[in-house]
Amino acid sequence: MNLSNHRVLIVEDEFIIATELADIVRDAGAEVVGPAVSAPEALQLIENHEITVAILDVRLGDHDSLPVAQRLADARIPFVFHTGNRDGDLSKDWPVVPVVKKPALPEVLLKAVAAVTTK
Repeated sequence: MNLSNHRVLIVEDEFIIATELADIVRDAGAEVVGPAVSAPEALQLIENHEITVAILDVRLGDHDSLPVAQRLADARIPFVFHTGNRDGDLSKDWPVVPVVKKPALPEVLLKAVAAVTTK
């Protein structure tokens, strides 16, 4: 998947996963914004950068990234959820947003990101 000309916001609170995601996104030709480890940090990055797509972990410590998802949706910036959570039903509130379950192969994640950038 080629993501050149994209600026991808990564919201992930686990350092190793965030680093892997950044490498995957860079290898696909995109510029990485972040990673942000909290919703407030992600919201700040959205305000200060021209984000074209985002990858959001749902659980960020004791909080979640849903305020970030709402801000992105309001700005019509596409995103995918990248989560290990099995308890929440994201499809109810976010029916058109792809959910990529952790752990995911890089190709699976990139395919989901590429799909939302072409809509």
